Amino acid sequence: MRWRLSALMFLVYAPPGAVLPQLTVHLKDIGFTDCQIGAACAAQALGSLLAPFIAGQIADRWIRADRCLAFCAFCASALLWVLPSCCEPASFFVTSVAFWLVMIPALTLTNAICFTHLPSPARDFGRVRMWGTVGWIVQGWVLGYWFSQPEWLYDAINRLAPWTPTVERADIFRLGALMAFVLGLYALTLPATPPRSNAKSLLAPVAALGMLRQRTFAIYFICNVSLCVTVAFSSQTTPLFLRSLGVSEVWLGPVLTIAQSTEVLSLGLLPLLLARWGQRRVMLAGLVAWATALTVLTVGHPLGLVVGSLSLNGLFICCFLVAGQVFVNSRAPSDIRASAQAMVSFASGLGLLGGNLLAGWVREQVGERFAPTFGVAAIIALSALVVFAVGFQHEPPQPEVEDD
Repeated sequence: MRWRLSALMFLVYAPPGAVLPQLTVHLKDIGFTDCQIGAACAAQALGSLLAPFIAGQIADRWIRADRCLAFCAFCASALLWVLPSCCEPASFFVTSVAFWLVMIPALTLTNAICFTHLPSPARDFGRVRMWGTVGWIVQGWVLGYWFSQPEWLYDAINRLAPWTPTVERADIFRLGALMAFVLGLYALTLPATPPRSNAKSLLAPVAALGMLRQRTFAIYFICNVSLCVTVAFSSQTTPLFLRSLGVSEVWLGPVLTIAQSTEVLSLGLLPLLLARWGQRRVMLAGLVAWATALTVLTVGHPLGLVVGSLSLNGLFICCFLVAGQVFVNSRAPSDIRASAQAMVSFASGLGLLGGNLLAGWVREQVGERFAPTFGVAAIIALSALVVFAVGFQHEPPQPEVEDD
């Protein structure tokens, strides 16, 4: 079962892994302004705000989570295939929002399915989630090889499909569409993950929101929102920054996977880190790594240090974001876990929405100077680090009593 769920993680992170790293470069190439790029990137946040709660309610109360996942994956595939033809800001934004309205629930449902079927989520989830990162990395290297236009592959495609257009940046969407379609097919083979029959409340999202009354959970939620603001700054600006430093088009995708490379190693060690350090210190280490990375990007030189700082991104994702999902799962009653994970996605969406719009506005004001943009993100990350260090005091969850 662990290997089946690992394959699921690989596939569910493949579509965003193909699209997101080079999205802003594509939008810049087709003539979007900085503010328009910020608005287009905010589409992901809008999907994160509403769709996960709907998917969580459906999976926790009405329909099998695996069937919901298959439906979301097929819709995501169709929408990604349409995106290359959307060259105007309005049409791109609308189609992109529709894509994220089904892709974000797919990520949330995958987490809920894994937490349901893993015998020991705290021990096993990091190793399963690691394969999602591998799926992200593979897309970056595949695209890097594709954009290098290897003669044998290019000639073969021209013979088999002469109507195929030449290699272009929009191929990131086509690869994502293919991977989303494979995800939908694979989801149909998953074991049944039915709704809980012993639900204590009709509306699972409302019950999940009640967790905010816990002080520690509220601190985590606030810090998660703040840090996702900085993630938006980084994901929107870093590809453009690397290109300005001289990283070639062919190597841009592979270089951006450095963050995921350290994430794979960290996720493999996550069970050991949680056992040795505990939840609080692991998450605090992730915050320190992220604040350091943003500080280095603010300085902006030399190139080797900037590229090396991308590795700290992986530590942040593993030690704060993924460890945070384990924390949420440990605190949530079993009948609302999909909705509790949806609340994490909501926090991410809230931060990404504000962060993408703010990053686009800041870049519009400062022009081609990247240091002020990263500086704003670094200040936010350092503030969140202080709040978390002072306010987050993790207590072991009370054992849940199952109804007979």
